[in-house]
Amino acid sequence: MADNDPPAGAPPGAHLARLRAQLAGPRGYRRIDALLSSEDAPAAVAALTPNEVFELVHEVGFEDAQPLLELVTPAQYQGCFDLEGWQKDELEVVPLKPWLASLMETGFEKVGEVWGALDAELRALILQRQVRIWDVSLGEEPEEDNDNPIMATPDRFFMIELKGDDDTQRLIQHLVEDLYRADADLARHTIMSARSEPPAELEEQSYRWRSARLADLGYVDFYDALDLFRPLDADKVQIGEGTQDNIAAEESRLPLVVAEEVLGRSFLARAIGSIDDPVIAERIEAALMVLVNKVLAAGRAKPGQGEVLRRGALYATATLSLGLETISRADLGRARDALRTISLQRMFRVGYTVTTKVARLAQALAARSITAGSPAKELVAGLCSPRPLFSRAADEPSIPGMRPFESTADLRRAGEILAGLTLRIALVEGLGVDVLAMGQAPEPRPSLDDHIRTALVRAVVGGELRGQALSQAELTTLRDRGMHEGMLTPAARKAGHDAVRTRLGAAQLTASVGVLEKLVDGWLFELDAILGGVKDAQIDPRFVEGLLVEVRRS
Repeated sequence: MADNDPPAGAPPGAHLARLRAQLAGPRGYRRIDALLSSEDAPAAVAALTPNEVFELVHEVGFEDAQPLLELVTPAQYQGCFDLEGWQKDELEVVPLKPWLASLMETGFEKVGEVWGALDAELRALILQRQVRIWDVSLGEEPEEDNDNPIMATPDRFFMIELKGDDDTQRLIQHLVEDLYRADADLARHTIMSARSEPPAELEEQSYRWRSARLADLGYVDFYDALDLFRPLDADKVQIGEGTQDNIAAEESRLPLVVAEEVLGRSFLARAIGSIDDPVIAERIEAALMVLVNKVLAAGRAKPGQGEVLRRGALYATATLSLGLETISRADLGRARDALRTISLQRMFRVGYTVTTKVARLAQALAARSITAGSPAKELVAGLCSPRPLFSRAADEPSIPGMRPFESTADLRRAGEILAGLTLRIALVEGLGVDVLAMGQAPEPRPSLDDHIRTALVRAVVGGELRGQALSQAELTTLRDRGMHEGMLTPAARKAGHDAVRTRLGAAQLTASVGVLEKLVDGWLFELDAILGGVKDAQIDPRFVEGLLVEVRRS
């Protein structure tokens, strides 16, 4: 048990308090200083996961992380190479060069130790990408007109052409020399493999070893990770079903960015905080890291990058929290039991599935929502993303951007906006407007609600609900008969509500009373703002926004 783990039988919330303490602890330079100042610094550094080493090095930079790298174990170096050096299934040597340079700063003994622990295929592939090799014992020798520098190995068995820029050439020469000093047999084996093995085979086998190691952390193949996004209805998941994850406790330490997102999800955090068994809490924490990694794999994201990890953690924890709240019906006790007995991945799938159901309605409305205005237009766009997202324009207060759905309150808010959008479209199409064609018209073009407000101008003074452009006479009639001191009269407001309900009834459309009342009240208050302050005898249409008004032509 780690020093900051809660003791057995700890009270509810102790594990969550540990996560908060982890976040409040030293980071970056301060954390490295704390590790190096501990009583047993090598053991303290060796206890870090490769992810933690990777995060610390990139947070402070290689130069300032050098004292830490002096103590990093070969297995940790291998893990950092796994995280840094691959783009999908292709090795990229350039990102590994700072790691190799820092490794050689530690001395040739450490170089030999780390190099010997790497996969043989990876060792050969790294060297093969940077050099051309001749075996002198077979009578091979470089061409005379070669422009790149040529080095002879210390045993004179090989001649090596150093490719790339000056820094790369110096790096590889230093690496070969250090390998010979540390272990000549290892150096010769690497060079022979780099000279003779087909590049494609080296890369394929190296990728397999790397994938197997990352799979233990949840970084699975893209196609396997897509299983997270198979639909799973909440009624197919039962509390007590016994599908809970069983992952070794030593794999359970969350990176700081993941811990932050856990604490940022209110319902999920409270449910985890209610668990009093530290073993179960650690199992959940380990399963959560695997879930985050699978989300990253499904998005073809390169693991190990801080901002990428943060986005994956945000989506994973938000969708999991939504699934947990859906299954438990927002009951904290049921949520605690769900975390104990249901796989996190199954709960994630439930959360994802409920967002896709909302997304299907948004997709049906998408072509007709182009002129709908905010927040409906942004919400529909977010829901039509490959993974449905919640537009922050629908938050209160609204801000730019998108975020994952994370609660049933988000679902209710999205449902309310989409229900309102459905009614708005139905009303406008009932006025004879081709909403699809309107969305394709060039700017400036009327918004969806311009047509409804225009029709309401007539309706509030007893006229017919029609969407044709208003005449000067109709505008002044509204101001003179339907408004008092710049506001619509109660009778005018009632007439507006009655006209909309009548139109929906005639079209055999039903609507939630709350949604409909809110919509109509909004349009009527907008009429107050548009016309209430106009005092001129003739209302100039150039200064009337939000309504369709006839323009007099001389």
